[in-house]
Formats: sequence, structure tokens, C-alpha cells
Amino acid sequence: MLFADCREYTRLTHELGIEKLAPVTAEFFKTSAGVIREQHGIVDRLLGDAVMAFFNVPIKRGDHVARAVNAAFRIQEGVRRINARLDAEFVLGVGIGISTGTALATSMGSTNCNDYTMVGDSINIASRLQGQAAPGEILLTHDAYHAVRAIFPQAERAEFQLKGIAQPVVAYKLTQENLQWRVSTHDADDA
Repeated sequence: MLFADCREYTRLTHELGIEKLAPVTAEFFKTSAGVIREQHGIVDRLLGDAVMAFFNVPIKRGDHVARAVNAAFRIQEGVRRINARLDAEFVLGVGIGISTGTALATSMGSTNCNDYTMVGDSINIASRLQGQAAPGEILLTHDAYHAVRAIFPQAERAEFQLKGIAQPVVAYKLTQENLQWRVSTHDADDA
């Protein structure tokens, strides 16, 4: 599961007005949805200023966590491109949370208003981690990080007390610096 959320969106809406912010938000959604689909993820919903996506459904993929992490880095890259085109009046920041685990696909609602979505602890944790992620940061649960730790051995470990979760949640922080380390290490290996 991947959640990506724009930081300080309420403040930006109040200060700049939705007319100025809406095209930037639309570009964020277009970029995010595109890279998620390219990585074989499914965008479940767009939530105001956030994206909720799933990987490993409906087709099981052994590399689904790596695909989610790749999508997360590409979303952050897209945000940097968006910011480069802005007139420096504001900077869009995005935090991302990724978890892996069991979830239930179900129809929620009533006959008048119905929605098909996924529910479960892993989804709640991904959402809560996204809320803890700083702009430009990607937080992965321990299990998700375990699937990609060989790629990102330099990730910083942290614990978070998340709302509604009794025990602290171990997470790993990935940033652009982790990606640059990865690229420079592979360039050195290839030489």
C-alpha cells in the first residue's frame, strides 16, 4: 500500500486560493497516477490532496514492494519537476508511507453510496506513516523495508507511535540521498 500526501495543503489553499493551487494538484495527481500504473500499481482513490494506491493486486508480483518504492521515488521526482516550474511563490512538499501486509478488498457503504476499496491494518499503518513523513521523505514499514533492504542498506530506522496503533511501529526513512547513494554505488560497481 502506498499513500502520498501534499504537505501544508490547507495553509497553501488558504494563502494562495484554490484557483492557483488546483492546476498544481491536478499535475501532482496526473504524475502520481502515471508512475503508479507504470509500476503495475492501482490507484484506489484521490483524496483531496492525497493518493492511495495498491500493489500486488489483482496480479501477485514478487517485486511489488520494489515497485511501490520505485513509484514513490518517481512521485518525489515529479514533485521536484513541478516545483522547478513554479514561480517560487510556494513549494509543494509530499510525504509518502508504504506498508505491506494483508488487506481485505470489499464493498463499503450502502445502496445509495457504495465504494469498492481495501481495508486492514496495513492500510491504516501506511496512511499513518505517510502522515509522519517529512516533505520529500518515504517511510516504509519494517516488513516493506525488509523486501528492499539490499537495495537501500543506508536507510535510517525510526519508531513512531501511530494513532490507533498500540505498539510503536518501526519504519525506515528513504530520501533522495538514499537513491543517490544507490546510483553512485552501482556506478562504482560498473566501472
